[in-house]
Amino acid sequence: MSDQADGLRRLMRERGASPDESRTVGDKTASDPEPIPIRSTRRNGSARSYVFTGGKGGVGTSNLALNIAVALGELGREVVVIDADFGAANLDLLCGIRPKRDLGDVLAGECDLADTIVQGPGGIRVVPGSHGIKTFVDMLGDGPERLIADLARLESTAEFMFIDAGSGSDAVWSRGGIAADELIVVTTPEPTSVAEARVVIQGLRGLAGPKRIRVLVNQANSAAEADDVVARLTASSRRFLGMTIDPLGHVRIDDSVRAAVRDRLPFIVTTPKSPAARDVRRTARRLVEERAPTRGERPGLIASLATRWALERVAV
Repeated sequence: MSDQADGLRRLMRERGASPDESRTVGDKTASDPEPIPIRSTRRNGSARSYVFTGGKGGVGTSNLALNIAVALGELGREVVVIDADFGAANLDLLCGIRPKRDLGDVLAGECDLADTIVQGPGGIRVVPGSHGIKTFVDMLGDGPERLIADLARLESTAEFMFIDAGSGSDAVWSRGGIAADELIVVTTPEPTSVAEARVVIQGLRGLAGPKRIRVLVNQANSAAEADDVVARLTASSRRFLGMTIDPLGHVRIDDSVRAAVRDRLPFIVTTPKSPAARDVRRTARRLVEERAPTRGERPGLIASLATRWALERVAV
């Protein structure tokens, strides 16, 4: 490893932070940014963990996870966003960064986690996902074990940890949904999207799942339409599954979102006063104002994932 990488890892150990080797926004590259300061005063030593997933692709799961994270960063919160949608990772594209390394390199033993972490808008830290790896069990060697240790250290430096698990029911249990403090299911008002969201929720029935399951409605024409979607999901989950689903909020349909994706920047940055940006900030404030989950003896997200990954590898 280079002397620079060694220095990054040393800073990570000494300060509990994860400095970034470089960051790229659009076509401009900034080298060696200062380590992100630690402001957290948590007592339990680990971040509040939220796994974002959608029942089907195209509902905006990654985009909402990123923009809510940026909104939290604007509020002065320490946020880490991990792209766990292996094979279809896109958080780096959405926030205009071009990482030199990603999680696939860590798993392959080619670098340490500190070499992959990049600074995103709003001061958030982004762990880029791999664009060609299907599951952790495809990897050999001690890469997953070393990654888990590094992620546990990173988790202890943040207040919020977001996992973008991608879409589909398999994404939930294979990438941390049942280990998180909260699972956020993103859906649109489209009937097929609502039906797929119901499938994701149904898959958690009978499992030792997250402490709380939330619904976040994207691309809503109005608050009333979003409320109707949540009401239908909540009623069906309670009646047929015996499960309680809580609303998180909604984000209105907004042309500026699509434009921001083309520009490879979060829409909360490109159009901070747009309806979608205002809705995202409202959701972020709601998360901040909510009482942190009481974990008790429940392990942190990374410790829980370590157990699942180990079991998956044994089964191969």
